[in-house]
Amino acid sequence: MEFDTWHLWVLAAIVFFILEIFIPSFLMASIGIGCGFAFLGAALNAPFALQIILFIIGTLAGFIGVKPLMTKYAYRKKAINTNAGGLVGKLGKVIEEIDEKNNSGCVAIDGDQWKSVAVSGEVIQVGEKVRVVAIDSIVLTVEPLENNHPQKDPEEVIPEKKESERLTLKVGSKTFFLGLDEIAFLYSANKITYVVTKAGKQYIHDMSLENLNGLLSTEMFFRANRQFIVTRNVVAEIKPENNGKIKVTLNVHNGFPGSLIISRLKAAAFREWLKTN
Repeated sequence: MEFDTWHLWVLAAIVFFILEIFIPSFLMASIGIGCGFAFLGAALNAPFALQIILFIIGTLAGFIGVKPLMTKYAYRKKAINTNAGGLVGKLGKVIEEIDEKNNSGCVAIDGDQWKSVAVSGEVIQVGEKVRVVAIDSIVLTVEPLENNHPQKDPEEVIPEKKESERLTLKVGSKTFFLGLDEIAFLYSANKITYVVTKAGKQYIHDMSLENLNGLLSTEMFFRANRQFIVTRNVVAEIKPENNGKIKVTLNVHNGFPGSLIISRLKAAAFREWLKTN
């Protein structure tokens, strides 16, 4: 079987495009495009010298014109925030006593269980809340939640307030009271209830958002949706949405949710609540 010149250009193009799979820099593909240009010349019975010129033009066109587009859109690397990479700063619950001497320790975060060690080597009991400060392979380094606020003694926070004016919280093995007027909003994520203060501090509460809603004052707090209970001072802006819904922009920082949606059924009540002093 005899091969014509155009057969050889086609085979060469196929080879270079296959090489591009293993060398994804678009250099091989650019040469493949050059072979395609030369193939057109050969198919039209152009002299071999003209085929070489077409090959050079096609290669340059692919390398200069097409490669930048492919590099930008086809070969760009996406930053992937893996489950492990996003754990630093998250809160979890100790499900196996953390004790370096006994080589024990396990923390539950978002439904997953992680081998854990304490940042300063202390023993952390089962049930205590911890914050992830570092991760090494599959082992988390954690600290008891109260260590984030050493400047205050949690047991002395607003002791004079009445039960109806404060919320009971547990940090580690300690119980303290948080004044309702210090709360910015409450929210639920991954079946965990968080209380966020005006100062930007975050605590985990053992009760569900539904149960807490029954305890909080309806004058101070509004159940915006299944995930949020807000106060007036955290509402930065409201904007009408489709179907009578309201988009609420929250005056929060430090990575907390920045907005929420209020349904059409609750929109009128929310507007009235905002007007109330």
